Amino acid sequence: MTKFMEGAEPVFIKGNDIGFLFIHGFTASPYEGREMAQWLHKNLGITVSVPLLPGHGTRPDDLQTVTWQDWYEFVESRFLELKDTCRQVYVCGQSMGAALALRLAANRDCQGIISLAGAVFLKDWRLFLLPLARHIVTYHYKSKGPDIRDKSRKAEIPNYPKYPVRSVDQLLSLFEQVRKDLPEINAPALLVHSRKDRTIHFSNLQYIYDHIGSSSKEMIILEESYHVISIDVEKELVFKRIENFINHNKS
Repeated sequence: MTKFMEGAEPVFIKGNDIGFLFIHGFTASPYEGREMAQWLHKNLGITVSVPLLPGHGTRPDDLQTVTWQDWYEFVESRFLELKDTCRQVYVCGQSMGAALALRLAANRDCQGIISLAGAVFLKDWRLFLLPLARHIVTYHYKSKGPDIRDKSRKAEIPNYPKYPVRSVDQLLSLFEQVRKDLPEINAPALLVHSRKDRTIHFSNLQYIYDHIGSSSKEMIILEESYHVISIDVEKELVFKRIENFINHNKS
């Protein structure tokens, strides 16, 4: 039996025939989307699903053999499960989860796509060392923990303290693919990012906006949050904008 980290358990709440799929970020868990899902279910009565990506929410070793294709195929399967019972499905992802959500929107018919701190490239000088590091270092240890301004949430969020260096290769390959996918997306898009994000460079927001194929697209810029905006200091603003987005685009 799989043993989850405390708070990392998947979330599913049955509601009406509108579905909402939330995809968490790299080394994170459904904790990132739990409160949002509960909010949307309570306010809109919709069916919400926040699954746990392969290799996550258990122990860092479980990421060693997982590929980005494994993550995507898993997300696609959860989307199709929602489509079986829901008339419309909205897809929301955070950070790496946003990249997976964008790829899903390029390949499947969703009612709307929501990107939170979406990542389609990294800006980090350490990437130049990756070809060497992958041969001599197995794990990268996080020095500062999750990038969250709300200290109470930063202290309680389940999150891996380290991750396999080889997983960075998977991230980069995913991002390369998603950059190619962006023009194929035609669903309405809501793109949210914070200027103070210290993990995923803020310029990702403009890149996604400029390259996504959606004719209906909106950028929301946050001023106070850090990276994990779904649970940070402006979370209620984010929840309300997503609620409005769903109400505006449902049919």
